[in-house]
Amino acid sequence: MEVCEQNEAFAEAYRDLVFSHTKIILREGDQYYYAITSRCYFATSEVDLLELDFVSIPASQIWPLFSRQFTRALELLLRDCYVKRLSLLYYGDTEAFTELSSLLLNEAGVCEILRAFLYFNIAQYFGCMVENDRITGFCFVKYGVNLLERVTKDFRFFDIDFFLRGIQKGIQHFYSLDLIHCDFNPTNILMDKDTPAGTRGWTSEAFKFASLKNDEYGLSKIRDFLFQVKDAEKLLRFPI
Repeated sequence: MEVCEQNEAFAEAYRDLVFSHTKIILREGDQYYYAITSRCYFATSEVDLLELDFVSIPASQIWPLFSRQFTRALELLLRDCYVKRLSLLYYGDTEAFTELSSLLLNEAGVCEILRAFLYFNIAQYFGCMVENDRITGFCFVKYGVNLLERVTKDFRFFDIDFFLRGIQKGIQHFYSLDLIHCDFNPTNILMDKDTPAGTRGWTSEAFKFASLKNDEYGLSKIRDFLFQVKDAEKLLRFPI
């Protein structure tokens, strides 16, 4: 049995956050399980399977059946593309996260819209990854780096205004298709050289429903982040 994911959960107590439990996602063949333990593990290699009580995750609740209305990614592309996979760590936490297959079906529909209306500043979509006749992931072009890596590890000149205009154009394309992203942050904005190629976020906790304000807020946070990095670089080069 393979440990696929694990995550520590914390709960508020006396105005502080304290460790509550660790949730672990496991896989054996095509079958997935989750387990909850009061122990804290620093690495997946430390997980003792004998101590865990496994709960089976039905495939029908996490992977929807593939249908011909969607595009299936060619096998040849799977080796060199980025596969966006669903995290199962939140499975069962709420009613919505118990029927993850519905969320995947909605995302597959959105991806088909983006595929039909290609745009330079939106990540290019190839199609669904299908295993055992079920959708298990979404295949995109594999880009070099994300925004966070570009501005923190590559110290060449970076045109912030040009970059922000590219993101804004991508957002406007989303709006023109009646779509809202709701998940902009420096780790999911992908870079094709120094041009934003799309996203795969920052969202205010005040937002409870998808709205245009979510994306406007995310863009404002990215703008703040970029200028903060630029100011920090100036201090390093020209200390006071």
